[in-house]
Order: sequence, then structure tokens, then C-alpha cells
Amino acid sequence: MDENNQYEEKLEKLRIEIEDIDDKIVDLLNQRANLVLKIGSIKKTHDLDTYQPIRERKVIQRIKNKSTIYKSANMESIWNEIIGAGKVIQDSIAKVGYLGPVGTFTHQAALEIFPKSGTEFSPLNNPLEIFENVEKDNIDFGVLAIENTLQGTVRDTLDLLIEHELVIYNEIELKIIQNLITLEGAELTDIENIFSHPQAFAQTRSWIKANLPKSVLIDVSSTAEAVRRVKKLNDKSYAAIGTKFSSEIYDLNILKAKIEDSSNFTRFIVVSKQANPLKSENMKTSVVFVTKHVPGALYWVLKIFSDADINLSKIESRPSRKGRWEYIFLMDFEGDVDDERVKEALDRMKSNVIWHKILGCYPIK
Repeated sequence: MDENNQYEEKLEKLRIEIEDIDDKIVDLLNQRANLVLKIGSIKKTHDLDTYQPIRERKVIQRIKNKSTIYKSANMESIWNEIIGAGKVIQDSIAKVGYLGPVGTFTHQAALEIFPKSGTEFSPLNNPLEIFENVEKDNIDFGVLAIENTLQGTVRDTLDLLIEHELVIYNEIELKIIQNLITLEGAELTDIENIFSHPQAFAQTRSWIKANLPKSVLIDVSSTAEAVRRVKKLNDKSYAAIGTKFSSEIYDLNILKAKIEDSSNFTRFIVVSKQANPLKSENMKTSVVFVTKHVPGALYWVLKIFSDADINLSKIESRPSRKGRWEYIFLMDFEGDVDDERVKEALDRMKSNVIWHKILGCYPIK
């Protein structure tokens, strides 16, 4: 028997072993599913909440601790999908809205946060529509951008958090990679017009100036909409700046990848009617407040948190829409609102401000 045949024989034996293990995994998943159905039946009979994030987190943490070969992040992804599939058979699908259309960075963030199994994703037209749909219980969660390392805070999202009663439930940070997306076979010399969102143009200004200085820049509502238009027009003179994800959805070509001018990250938040019940060693609290109109008012607020040894990860001001020359301060700090030290600091802050609102307390990944 020659050497190649020996290798093939060994590989075939190993493949047969893998198939046998796969069959056993499926059998065990079916056994697990039967138990999930029984649990779901008990919950329905006694009108218990089917969504149990604390229990899910304990299950996933236990599995991650048992992993010896796979990375813990991979095990978490696998079990998130298994748990999500269990929700489907329990008729307990989470409904998540994101800023559409399909293929936006916000869509990508939603897919990173929520398991594909057990989640119904809905593209919505604008941030206000997301908030209103959560408030009306049409969806359980909404995903929006809140901050970008180049453009700063997303004002529309912050205004909605201030004006509505939803809270920040979770957050995720994504590296924003912009790509020049074209029809198959198009070259740089063919490009005369570029579709994209104004922020994407701002993030790629230097590259465009150096490589396509004569191109006409056409603003659209999102990078995904830009890619959709290029697909629809079917004209090599048009290109879009957008995500790799959207190029795959519309089956288009990435002519030039990573054309952003500098490292660029966007922070996305999940909003909900309910506070996040999950607790971790690393918690973040977001709060907004208006200081009294006296000298040193902001200093005294900040000193409260400094004296309590609470680390501020962000503070910025923005004009209030209610009073002339009145400013709202947005502050993120490391700490849990249920911690006594944080409670005391927030209580002391109340006597030093005109108004304040806690936007959310949630785990930091």
C-alpha cells in the first residue's frame, strides 16, 4: 500500500469517528430539547417569565469553564445558539429592532449581541421608530449607535434616551471597516459616482481625495442603502462605501478594503423597557444631569465621584433643548447602582444638580 493510500485510510477512519460523535451530539441535543420543552410547559402553566438571562449566563459560564480545547469565546457562541434554538421550540423568540436596512453596521452589531437562533431581527427606518416599537412592545430590544471614536456621541440617540423611559440594557463596540464596493469587474478608473452615508464619507475623506478626487459623492440614508443602489443600477461607474457584510448580502465586489482614514470604533447600545438583571464584576452606569447655575457646580459633582473612588470613563456636555445656554452633562462611570458606594455618590449628586436621570446600568464585556 503506497503512502498516499495509508493517509487516506487514516483520514477516513477519523472521519467515521467524527460522524459517530456528531450522531451522538444530535441525540444529546434532542434529549436536551425534550427537557427544554418540559421546562417551557411548567413556565407557561405557572405564568413564569420564559426569558431568564441570569440562568442563561450561569449555564454559559459553566460550559466555558469546562472547555479544554475550544476557546471560551467559541464555546459561548455555540451555547448561545443552542439556548436560542431552545427558545424557538418554546415559542419564546426575542424580537430585536435595529437601524436598517439589512446590512448596516447596526445590523452587524445586533447579530454580534443576540444569537441568530431564537431571535427575530427587524430593520427599522430611524432611531425614533426603534424607541417607539420597544415602548409599544412590538419588539423587545432595540440596537442603536451611541458613540463613534471619530464623530463623538450620536446626538439623536442621546436625545431619545433623555426624552423616553427606555434604559440601556447592554452595549458592544465594533471596529468600523469601510470598503469601496462595486460591481464585479469594475476598476477604479470606472468609478464616477459614490453612494454612502455622510459619516462614512467623513471617515474616508483622505482616501477618496487621494484615489477618486473627481468622483461625485452622493449622500444616502445608510451604507447598506448605498450598496443596494449600486446593485440596482448595475452600472460600473457607481460604487458604494460600506461593510463587507452588505457586499455579501448583495453579492457585490470589494474593490478596495479598509479605506477608512484612521482606526475607528463605534459603540452600540441595546435599549429595553427593563433593566438588565445580569451582574458582573465590571458594571457601567450611564447618567445625565443638569448642574445648578452657580460657580463650581460641575466641579463639586465630579468631586463626589472622585472622593468615592469611582472611575469616570466618559463625561461630555451638550446644549439642552429646553433652556437657553443650559447644558446637559452625560457621564459614564464604572460601578453598579446597587453598590452602596455608588448609591451614596448618586444621593450626594442629587443635592448638587437641578435634574438627573440614570440611563442604564449594564455589564461591561
